[in-house]
Amino acid sequence: MPDTAENCRLQAVTPAQSPTASIAPTAPPTPSGGVPIAPRSRRADYLLTAAVGLVLPPMIMAPLGIASHFTAEGRLLLASLFLALALAVCIASQWFFAMRSSLGGLVAGLVALAVHAVVLLAPQGAQSSPMPWARTFIPTGTLLVTAGVLLGGSWGMRHARRSGRADARLAARLAPADRTRGVTPPAPPSRRRAHVLSFAVTATTVPGALLLLQYGYADLVGPGGGPSGPSDFSKALTTIAALVLLAAGAFFTGRSTLGARATGPLLVLAGLPALLHGVWPTAPGAAQLARWLPNDPTGVGLIGTGLLLTTVGWGVHLARHQSRVSELVGLKNAETVTPANGITRP
Repeated sequence: MPDTAENCRLQAVTPAQSPTASIAPTAPPTPSGGVPIAPRSRRADYLLTAAVGLVLPPMIMAPLGIASHFTAEGRLLLASLFLALALAVCIASQWFFAMRSSLGGLVAGLVALAVHAVVLLAPQGAQSSPMPWARTFIPTGTLLVTAGVLLGGSWGMRHARRSGRADARLAARLAPADRTRGVTPPAPPSRRRAHVLSFAVTATTVPGALLLLQYGYADLVGPGGGPSGPSDFSKALTTIAALVLLAAGAFFTGRSTLGARATGPLLVLAGLPALLHGVWPTAPGAAQLARWLPNDPTGVGLIGTGLLLTTVGWGVHLARHQSRVSELVGLKNAETVTPANGITRP
């Protein structure tokens, strides 16, 4: 009997265990081998986009230069076809960079800068090129524009990816409050200031850079145009300033793509009078455009700048959206993992 009383006393002071207390914590699901799945390597993305970046500048410059050549000859239909080809190349490359990695844009910008340096160091400048279209098209400054926009756009795309992931994490934090009845979740931060700032910066820096390139740039890339005197040195500084402005305007796509996607089409429309001058000599605005951009008589350089800027803005927007969706999917999958109490979340 003493043993029975002692047992009853011990049972009284020992807390009863719940049915789930004896269940061991459930580990996250793993593959059949028992080893967690490692994140997907991005080495292939880096290599593929870098390879595309190596060949992208000539793939953009060649159709634009040939289109300028045909425009000068009055063959507008062929010029339009090559402009469409340049647009297709820009769209495809920016889509690929948005889906894979922004490294391709960085490589493409550096390649364009390297080619530009070769042109500056050549004794005859742009006239040393074996392609006839290059000898007349490089002085428009489109090669430098391509370098600046691609460099700035690559960093903007990188920033946009991070912003997209941050937006997804913020949306995931606000989702429980949004699903709770009677609770009003706080509004996400407004992006109005980013939109306004992006448009103001891009709409001033890119046209400003194009105007700067009209002051001595054609002489700089011409025969014997390397910086050798005070005047040539000032031309080189002007060219560097134009490059910085182009990169800054494209970089702000990381804050908002409104500036690029609004300024780009406006530049395309602005270049149409010069493009149509061969078939429509009295096109409105052609004379003013010839005074402002004397190095680009066909307007193809201006149109190419608009096409490239528009597609870079679209690519950055796509990269932001894609990174946001990927982050949301990852967070959703993390929520479905069985927690420690053994009960799967709904």
